[in-house]
Amino acid sequence: MTSPEDGSGDALDLYELAACGLLTTAADGTIQRVNRTMCAWTGFTAAELLGKRFQDLLTMGSKLFHHTHWMPLLQMQGSVAEVQLEVVRRDGRVLPVLVNAARREAKAGEAPAARPPVDVAVFIATDRRKYERELLFARRRAEELLASERQAQQARAHAEARL
Repeated sequence: MTSPEDGSGDALDLYELAACGLLTTAADGTIQRVNRTMCAWTGFTAAELLGKRFQDLLTMGSKLFHHTHWMPLLQMQGSVAEVQLEVVRRDGRVLPVLVNAARREAKAGEAPAARPPVDVAVFIATDRRKYERELLFARRRAEELLASERQAQQARAHAEARL
């Protein structure tokens, strides 16, 4: 089996051109490795991202969530899945994403690292957010219509009671 580290073309292409952003970070979030997909999505070069902390790419709200939920869950469970965050692109635009992360386990025969690296997969969630907003709008509209229907029924019952 090949890996991106062994330099084989297929594995390297799979890593670099994956349909998701891939990063490896130190335990503190410092980006140690990043694929071309993530670079293209954020507008940063790999050289610009290497050495930055992943959380520094996030909006203020996402940074807060990262600090209060992501890091504690990652430390307790060793992984986090389907976390909705917002990445700030180089041009300032916000990119909604879903993120999965797993703390890397020591290989057989290796002593576990005191602070093992974290492998992160980032997926664009623009369509999902749009769908969620449409669902919320439809739900609110249905609730409004239901409230109007109830008022009409009450008015009718009140009018019939007067007759």
